[in-house]
Amino acid sequence: MRKKILLLILQAVLLASCTSTKATPTPKSSGIALVDCVLMTPGVDTQVDAKCGSLAVSEDPANPKSRQINLNVTVVEAVQRSSESNPLFILVGGPGQSAVEVFPAIYSSLFRIHEKRDIVLVDQRGTGKSNPLRCLDPKDEALDDERAIALLKACPGKLDADLRYYTTDIAMQDLDKVRSALGYETINLYGVSYGTRAALVYLKMYPAHVRSLILDAVVDPKFVLYQDVARDGQRALDLFFTRCKKDKVCNTSFPMLRSEFDALLKKIKATPVDIEIPHPVTGEPLQLTVTPIMVTNIVFNALYVPDLVAMLPFSIHQAYAEDNFAPLITQSFLSDPGIYDGMFYAVACSEDAPLILPSQAKQAGAESIFGNNEETFIEVCTAWPRGNPSPVLREPVTSNVPVLMFSGEADPITPPWHAEQLVQTLGNSLNLTLTNMGHGNASTQCGSLILNRFIESASIKDLGTACLDTIKPPPFWVDFSGPQP
Repeated sequence: MRKKILLLILQAVLLASCTSTKATPTPKSSGIALVDCVLMTPGVDTQVDAKCGSLAVSEDPANPKSRQINLNVTVVEAVQRSSESNPLFILVGGPGQSAVEVFPAIYSSLFRIHEKRDIVLVDQRGTGKSNPLRCLDPKDEALDDERAIALLKACPGKLDADLRYYTTDIAMQDLDKVRSALGYETINLYGVSYGTRAALVYLKMYPAHVRSLILDAVVDPKFVLYQDVARDGQRALDLFFTRCKKDKVCNTSFPMLRSEFDALLKKIKATPVDIEIPHPVTGEPLQLTVTPIMVTNIVFNALYVPDLVAMLPFSIHQAYAEDNFAPLITQSFLSDPGIYDGMFYAVACSEDAPLILPSQAKQAGAESIFGNNEETFIEVCTAWPRGNPSPVLREPVTSNVPVLMFSGEADPITPPWHAEQLVQTLGNSLNLTLTNMGHGNASTQCGSLILNRFIESASIKDLGTACLDTIKPPPFWVDFSGPQP
C-alpha cells in the first residue's frame, strides 16, 4: 500500500504475468527465437496463447561493449492465417508497468484487432522480465512515510543497473530493434498514459515506421510529471463533488459530502488515527496510521477509475461518520497498477524532476490538497542518478500520421487539455473526450469498436463515435450492498 501512497503514478490497467509452456519456434521471427507461452493475470479468467522470447541489447546503446540486458518480447499472433503485415505494438503506463503482465486484463478490448493483426508486447527495460527494477517490497506497505522515503533514496545503490540508461528515448530505440528483429516494416502503436509519451517519442524518432497511432489518457511533450498534478487533481475532485451534488441518489444519501471530507482531513491532521484492519488481499492484520496525505492519495488514485469513484462517497462518509477507514483503505488496493518503482524513478528522476522548481512544489502544496507529492518526489530524486534524455523527448511533434486520442473529462492526471495541445500540431488527428470519465477509456465496448475501425482504415473518418455519448460512469454506492437498486 505504501507504494500506492508515495507513488502518484499514471495508472492505466491491471497487473498480469506470463508463464512459459512448450518450446516451438515460429517462422515469423528472423532475429528473435520465440517459443509457445501462455499469458495469465491473477484474478482474470482470460488466458492468452502467445509466443515469448527475448532480445539482447546494450544497456548503454552508445557503447556496444557495455553490458547486455535482455528485453522480454511477446507476440500474440493474429488469429487469421492471412494476417495484415502491420502489427499493433502496445506501450503501457507508469512509467513502470510491464506490457506483458498488463495484457491479459485488456485483451478482450483488442480481440477484433487480434483477429487480423499480430499484437506485440515488449517489457520496457526495467519492467517485467527486462532487467526489472524494484525498490519496495509488498512487506513494506505498512511503513511510515519517512522510512519508505529513506528506502527509496537508498534504492539506486541496490539495483543491478546503470540507471542513466533507462530513459524513454533509449527504450524507444529498444522498441525499434524489436520491430526490426521481428521483420515488421510499419507498425501501429497504442500508448496508454505514460505510454503516450513513449509512443510520441517513437513517432518523432522513427516516423517512417508508424502507420497509425492511438493515444489513450494523453500527455503532450511539455507534460512534466507532478507539475500540474495539484491543479488537475483538484479539478477532478471538484467535478466529483459536483457530480454527486447533481445526482439525486448521491445527494440524498450524502448531502454534506464535501464538508464531511474537509472535516475528515482536518480531524486526522490534528490527530492521526492508528487502525488495524484485515489486509484486503491476504486477510492478515494490517496496522496503519491514517494521515491526511494517505487519504488524499487514496482519493486521488480512486479518481482515475470510474468504478472506484462510484464507491468514494460511501467510503468518505464511513470514514467521517463511523471512523471506519476500511472501505477507503480497501480502494487503494483495488487501484494498484503494478508498477516497477525502480524503473519509475529511473525515468521520472531523469525526465521530469529536473524541470520542477522547489518553489513551484511548495506553491502547489498550498493551493491543493494534492500538492504534497511534488516535494516528496523531488526529495527522493535527489538520491537518484540522472540520465541524459535526448532533446527529442520535449520537442514538439508534427505529423500527418493518423492519430486517434481518447481523453476522460474527469481524469485527475491527464485531463483533456493535454490532448488539445497535440491537436494543434497533429494535422490528421481526432480527440474524443468522454464526459465524467477518468483515466484510460479506449477499453470500453464502444472504444474497442472505434479502435478496430481506426486500425482497419488508418483514418480518423467514419469511425462511428456516436456510441461514446451513451457511456456513463457507474452509479454511486449508497451502502455496503452497492448502488441503489
